[in-house]
Order: sequence, then structure tokens, then C-alpha cells
Amino acid sequence: MLDYQTASLTDFTGSALASDGFPRVSSLSTGSFGGISALGPTNANSYYNDKLTSVASVTYVRNSHTFKLGAEFKQEDWTNINKVGSSGSLSFSANQTGLPALQGFSLAGSNGLNYASFLLGAVSSASISPETDPQWRKKAWSLYLQDNWKITRKLTLDFGLRWDFEGQGNELYDRVSEFSATVSNPSAGGLKGGYLYEGYGSGRCNCSFFHTYPYAIGPRLGAAYQINPRTVFRAGWGLTYSALANWWYLGASNGVGWNTLSFSTPTYGEPALYLKNGLQYNTADLYAVSLNPGLAPLAGQLNSPSGNYDPNSGRPGRVNQWNISLQRELIRNLSLETSFVGNRGVWLEADSLDSPNAINPATLQALGLDITNPATRTLLLSTFSSGTPQKNGYSLPYASYPLGTTLAQALRPYPQFSGSLSPSWAPLGKSWYDALQAKLTKRFSHGFDMTGSFSWQNEEAEGTGGNPGPGGGGINNVFAPRVNQKSLSSFSTPLILVVAYNYTIPRVGPNALVKRIVGDWTIGGIQRYASGSLIAVPGSLNSLSSLIFQSTRMNRVAGQPLFLESPNCGCIDPNKQLVLNPAAWQDVPAGTWGTSAAYYNDYRWQHQTSENMSVGRIFPIRERMSLQIRAEFFNVFNRLYLPGPTSSNPLATTTYFSPGVPSGGFGYINANSASGQRNGQLVARFQF
Repeated sequence: MLDYQTASLTDFTGSALASDGFPRVSSLSTGSFGGISALGPTNANSYYNDKLTSVASVTYVRNSHTFKLGAEFKQEDWTNINKVGSSGSLSFSANQTGLPALQGFSLAGSNGLNYASFLLGAVSSASISPETDPQWRKKAWSLYLQDNWKITRKLTLDFGLRWDFEGQGNELYDRVSEFSATVSNPSAGGLKGGYLYEGYGSGRCNCSFFHTYPYAIGPRLGAAYQINPRTVFRAGWGLTYSALANWWYLGASNGVGWNTLSFSTPTYGEPALYLKNGLQYNTADLYAVSLNPGLAPLAGQLNSPSGNYDPNSGRPGRVNQWNISLQRELIRNLSLETSFVGNRGVWLEADSLDSPNAINPATLQALGLDITNPATRTLLLSTFSSGTPQKNGYSLPYASYPLGTTLAQALRPYPQFSGSLSPSWAPLGKSWYDALQAKLTKRFSHGFDMTGSFSWQNEEAEGTGGNPGPGGGGINNVFAPRVNQKSLSSFSTPLILVVAYNYTIPRVGPNALVKRIVGDWTIGGIQRYASGSLIAVPGSLNSLSSLIFQSTRMNRVAGQPLFLESPNCGCIDPNKQLVLNPAAWQDVPAGTWGTSAAYYNDYRWQHQTSENMSVGRIFPIRERMSLQIRAEFFNVFNRLYLPGPTSSNPLATTTYFSPGVPSGGFGYINANSASGQRNGQLVARFQF
């Protein structure tokens, strides 16, 4: 409904622009008493993502040196035009057609009707926003210089140096805000923790939220030495820098260049406005730049700011990587290469390693509160509306603080906000990777070629490579970030074997006809075998997240098997069995931290197998004309793949569809999601 002429076609006025579309009309039904569905758009945006890339390079050869010099410039533009708020939002209530004296109390049946209020044009509440169009820009420059130096016929060295200067995205007109721990918040009684506005001038931070890291310098070094005609040694080392995190999904916030104006009922039963009169307001108010540090929370509510960005988010992740390999031709057309590959990553994105709005237990101890004490836990979970915190000497953080919140919420570093305030793109993560790799290559001869590769690897991460929080690869104790945080990456696959091959059947047979029928068919296949995917350690149920707003994980019980049945036994019947052992996990005592890592190497699901084959042939018809026929088969050995079991709560009660047929619980497998049926397809291609 974009560009719908609201004023001329419906007589409704008040959209930010005449072409801003049909308004959103909601709350038009009253339960079982009738009405209609909501009208108008729920979304009305269009976005543009443009990329400009410029590359320049020059190569210079002198004697045994080959020099290369190059540069690259990239700019990404992101525009997100959103009109959904500018067409107006109208909501209807039964109060406008009910009996005002009853104040909404129903004697019998319905007191008023939403749809009736709509027919009368009596709007209960409304809002209007201008069309928003944040203009995001991101630029990146890079320079590189390298030299390929052939010292002797057998020895070659490569030197290189690369410099990357990549900026984080910025809104073209600084129409963005974030949480600041140093700004006083007038909406929260002056407590620290308010809105900070980017840019320069009065009311702004006179700064940029994102600082470009200028020292992303990556040297590279490589060497190749031919030991003998059949053996080559290679080695390499270098520093590389990752691309910065996605940036264009940031939204510009109210108070920076556009605002939402609200219309509410003045008294019970009175409409906020009538449809015939439209939305009446001062257009300039839509675009007023307030730069209000107390944009949130709203009175009597707990809200969270639109964003919180790490000041070092412009620092790209750095990976220190190396490899050593030896390649040997075993026999003619058959070679073997073995390699050791490793890398270490730092400054990787890991938002979960910082939680500014969690309560440090040391803070509670200073107040004489011990969260391992049941009485303390009861006190922390009591609400101000109950009066318990006040009886124990605690008062509301500020006058308009909601009474229905707990004492624990009020003791947070920023009690006016309900979220963790974890800064986006915090470069706190680390990674470790080591692998022994082997590759066997059979070059095409006698109609046959093949490639086989094997990797034996170890992948670990700290704060990255998995979902944050319990059951993921993120934090286990935000106040002790180096304790039990290094863990297997959620993507860890220690063993991988891949074989790919093709064989062309030669023309053999007693006569020419048989040769033409039998010969020239190509049989190929790709088969992959890998370790199973990791199962996350269960999250604790000890209510720590309610007390200090930071979760932890259950502890593993020594000596207890993790599985009741081996995932790879081929004997599991999901309609009869639960496969995980709940006794392998023990919840940690209330108010304490768990000690488990995020993942364990022996806690994996079924081996990952992929076996696909094909057979085909090209039939030449005449010059520049041919017919290709190919049959492709997937999961050729018809292996059954069971979905991963339910693994989040070892204390969950097992439920049953019928006696002996589980429908839920720890270790339950949904048989309806099983896959792996063998299938194939026939492809024909005529080329001329």
C-alpha cells in the first residue's frame, strides 16, 4: 500500500506525507463478539545496498624477482526507507462505545465493542512518525606489496605485506544513539546510564561511536623447496585480518532526527481523536532533534536503549596462521601431500563476554547479601509492590520506578534497563585451530581420476564459535571470563574424510556396436564422512539468572555415561527409547556457578555421512550438437539420519503419546523429522 493516496481516497488526513499509504488500523475485534481483522500494512520499507569497488595493481619483473603492488577501495551504502509509521497507526477500543459509568466493568455480555467504535470513527489511541531513511556508509582501503623471488631452480621465497584500513559503518548525518554508562538519565532520577548521541555540536558526544583501527598490518612469508624431482617442501606464515561485523542493520533512533508522536484518550471513554478530523499535529515536531538523554525508560516501565556498541568495534579480528607441507609423487600420476596447519585468532567478535547490567556477587556481599542463602534469594526475588524490600531497608531507585519489579532488578548497575546491555561487536573472543591434513591425488589416466582428503583437527574458542550463554559456546561466568570459557568450538569436527572420483568406461566389446553402447559412460561420486555435531551442555536451572541476571551451566557427573545408547549403533528406535542419560548431569547449588565447559568431545550426535554418486554420458550428434544424460543418486546406501535429541533439561519429565511411546523429555528424538531416504534424479541436456 505504498504511495496510496490516503487523503483523497479515504478523507483521512494526517499522514506525514500525502503518499504515505493506508494507515495501520488495529484492535477491530472484541473476542467472540465480532469485528474484523486489522487493516493496513505491518511493514512498508524498501532498502538499497550498493557497493562500489575500485582495484588497481601493477606487476614488475626484474631478473629473478616478480614484484606486485596493488590497492583496493570499497564503499558500501545502505539505505532503508521505512514508511510504515508515517501512514499513521490507529487503535480502537470498546471503551468509546461502552457505558462510561461502568468504567469498563461488564454486567452481562460485552460493554462496548471495538468494531462499533471504529464505525463511529472514535479512535482510542494513535501515533504518527515521519518516513525514516537512515543513510549508512562503510569504507575500506587496502594496500599490498609482494615479491616472488626465485633464488634458485629449486628454492622460491615469497614476501608480502598488506595493510587494511576498514572503517565501521556510520550514519551519514549522525542520526544514531547508544547507551552510555557515564550519561545521567533524567528519566531515571538522574541515575547513570542514558542516551548518548553521535556527532559534533550541542547535545552530542563530539565523537564517533566507531573508531577505525589503523594498525591492521599483515606480513606474509612463504617458501617452496624442491628436495628432489618427486618431493617438494612448502611452508608459510602470515597475519590476516577479518572483515568487520555486519553493520547495516543498525537503526537510527528517535530523538536524533525523527520522532513518534502519540495521541491517547484524555479520560476514560473519550476518544483520542475522530477519524473525520484526522491526525492534527505540528509537522515540525516530527523532525525535532531533541537529543534527549532520557529517551528511555518511559515512566513506570523498564525499557532498554536502542543500542550499545563497543568503542573498539572497529578493530578487526587478527589471525596468526601457518602451515608446513610435504608433497611427494608416489608413482606416476599419483601424489600425496601431508600438511600441518594452525592458527590463533584474537579480537574476534564475542558480545557475550561482557554483561554490564549483571550484578557482581561482590556487590551483593558488600550489602550483606549472600545468594547461597535461601532467605537472601527470597528477598531478591520479592517485588516492591509486596513491601518486602522496603521492610528490609531498600527503597525505589527513583520515583517513577515500577513497583512490580524485583529487588534484584533494582540492584542492577542500571536498574532502569531490563536488558544485559552487552555491547555489540566487542572484540573479546579468541580461537585456536590445529590440524594434520593429508591429500591423495590421482591425476586422470586410464580413464580414472580421484582426490581424497583427510583432516584430523582440533577447534577451540573462547567467547565465539557458538551461541552465548548456557548451552552455547559463550560465557559461563561473566565475572571470571577466563575460567572454563575456553571450550570446543560449536563447529568442531575433529575427523573429516572426503573422497571424490570419476571413472570413464573404455570402449571394450566384441564389436563396434557393443563398444559404442558400453563405452564412454562416466561414473562419479563424492563421499564425505565426519565426526558428529556437538551437543551443548545443559543450562543450569538454579535461578541464578533471576538473582544476578547471569546464567551458568550444569556440572558433568564423573563416571556416568552420557548416552543410554550409542548414537552410531544403528539400533535406536525413537518410538521406544530415550538416548541421553539424565544422571550424567547435576544442577549446581542455588546461587553458585557451574564448572562445565560449553561442549565435550565425547558428547556428539551421529556421524555425519554424505554418499552421492552419478552416472552419465555425452552423446555427440553432429558438430556443435550433443545430448548429455546423467543420473544422480543421493544417499546411495540409504542411511537413516535421526534428528538430534532434546538435550536442554535433564530434569524434564518424560511425556508419552501412548504407553511406551515417548513424546518428549531429555533424550527424546522426534521420529517425524528423521531423514536420509535414498533418492535420485535424471537430467538430460541438449546442447547446440
